[in-house]
Amino acid sequence: MKKIIFILSILIVIPAMTVFAWDDCPHDQVLCEGQCGSFVDTDNDEICDHSQPAPEDRVGGIVNVVAPEEEIVITDNGNQGIYHLIPISLFLVFLYVISHILSKKKIISIMNHRKIWNALLLTTFLASGILGILLVIRVNFGITTSLPFNILFWHVEIGIAMAAISIFHTLWHWPYFKNLFIIKK
Repeated sequence: MKKIIFILSILIVIPAMTVFAWDDCPHDQVLCEGQCGSFVDTDNDEICDHSQPAPEDRVGGIVNVVAPEEEIVITDNGNQGIYHLIPISLFLVFLYVISHILSKKKIISIMNHRKIWNALLLTTFLASGILGILLVIRVNFGITTSLPFNILFWHVEIGIAMAAISIFHTLWHWPYFKNLFIIKK
């Protein structure tokens, strides 16, 4: 019971933290549309909540501000907001089915099948984690070094792959995860 209460409290607290993210941009941006990588838009107005006052603090729904002289801009290479959830997921499911069939036909062993997917899970975890740390460094310290790729875009794309692979992993270990939530008397 304690585990369930703990998990539910985490699921309630984490989304609630974004509610308090108004008018506190670490880069002093005003009416930002997501250039820095810490874009949060809880009111769906396509403007970062960190760069505008809370909706109840706006006069007539319009924010009248002067833009800062210096802006931190992270280039998006034309990819901002275009993430490939379905193609990546379907591609990984397709590859998983192929490797599963190969293991059932004894072309590859079940151990090799699992090693392949565990290695992919580890690789995507590390890549997504490293890119996430680079994003935090970029946002917190204002480092604007030019890289040949968009960190946020690839962090999300690799995160999608990691999430899909983690579903396969969870299904393999379902009895273990199921036992975490069973209340023992």
